[in-house]
Amino acid sequence: MNSRSLLNLGLLLAVLLLGGLIWLSQQKPPSAEPERLTALAGEDITRIEIRPARDADAVLERRGAEWWLVDPFVARADRARVGAVIGLARARSQARYSASEVDLRQAGLDRPDLRLRVNDITLELGVTEPLHGRRFVRVGDSVHLIVDRYSYLLQGGVAALVSPQLLPVGARLREIELPGLHLLQDDDQWRLAEGEAASADAVQALVDAWRHARALRVSRSDGEADGAAITLRLAGEAPPRRFVLLRGEDEVLLIRPDLRLSYHFTPEVAGRLLALPPAADRPDDA
Repeated sequence: MNSRSLLNLGLLLAVLLLGGLIWLSQQKPPSAEPERLTALAGEDITRIEIRPARDADAVLERRGAEWWLVDPFVARADRARVGAVIGLARARSQARYSASEVDLRQAGLDRPDLRLRVNDITLELGVTEPLHGRRFVRVGDSVHLIVDRYSYLLQGGVAALVSPQLLPVGARLREIELPGLHLLQDDDQWRLAEGEAASADAVQALVDAWRHARALRVSRSDGEADGAAITLRLAGEAPPRRFVLLRGEDEVLLIRPDLRLSYHFTPEVAGRLLALPPAADRPDDA
């Protein structure tokens, strides 16, 4: 091999070596998975106890695919709220300290605004730190800082945990009694119990409105309400579901006295629950 070939080979090796060094310098070591507040997987969580500082305690339990509020009363739980609690239990820790190193009073953990017990693990929520707005959370002997996406869990009380859907998914209505309107189902066919005739499509539209009714929000009601009565009978349920109707200027309430819960609707949405659709809105008149 002559000197020119040796020179070319040397240059090629130098270029390959330089390229390799540049490539290596641009590679970043894989970042470690951020620590989570708990090692619980979402599907492993079956019981949640919520203990706010300024409201009643609440207990949620998974029953099959659904979550239920089981204390202080029994009602289907709002999936979004339960999902947020599960998300908090699995939140990524931005920083972790030993509880002995933290001023618990300044972190709001001497008297936490909220305690959560998820399965058998307790989480305590403190205040947010002023620099980045991250929230202090204590888990056992450790205090974590997390991105604060969970402040609304401190608001709304027990009623905010209740599903805003009036009826369970897949519920089969058998009878609807409204002020001035009574619908019955016979042999899987809906009809008016009395009064003037109505098209099958109009009756079905009213039934479907009840099956899919979803309130804007749910709140606690105090005592017995004085208003018009509404009764729904569902297949497979012996006692009927009774509501009291209260009309306001800006909203309409459907109150369940047995649960002391108020379901809040806009007048427009409530109107579709309380009367047959106008002729112009009926499919058979289109």
